[in-house]
Amino acid sequence: MLKPGTKIPELEFPLLAGGSWALQPEANARLRLISFYRGAFCGFCTRFMQQLNDLHTEFAELGIDLAGVSVDSRAVAQAWAKKNQIDKVSVGYGLLRKDVEACGIFASHFSRDGQELYFAEPALWLVKPDGELYLTIQSSVSCGRPDLESLVAGLKLLAVQGFPTRGNA
Repeated sequence: MLKPGTKIPELEFPLLAGGSWALQPEANARLRLISFYRGAFCGFCTRFMQQLNDLHTEFAELGIDLAGVSVDSRAVAQAWAKKNQIDKVSVGYGLLRKDVEACGIFASHFSRDGQELYFAEPALWLVKPDGELYLTIQSSVSCGRPDLESLVAGLKLLAVQGFPTRGNA
């Protein structure tokens, strides 16, 4: 697991909207948020991403750019995003195992219906413009997600302070 205050590994994945998303913060964003989610099969992750999508405006007012990514294929991610109306969060797909491991995110591997499944467990990162990890919330289970409304409320307070890094001691 990466510690706040450290540089994040290079990470790039394709986006449903075209092009790719690199975990190098854009000049106009104060922070970039990335939600690593298990995949279209996970109801907890779907609800979390819908909530993130619904709070897009609140995050945007704080200057926070939003993205979500899983190991799902383009076709699966596209059908999932359309069905669940995830239209304000940049949705990535095809997250590679090497990237999950480099990021220090929990992962699971098992067989279901004769199919081998490997996926990242839930994680949420906020990254500063210089590539420094500001916040990391990780879980080893699908239901271990943060309350996004409380997170936004707290980030509003921290924004006034210039988003000081915590948890790096």
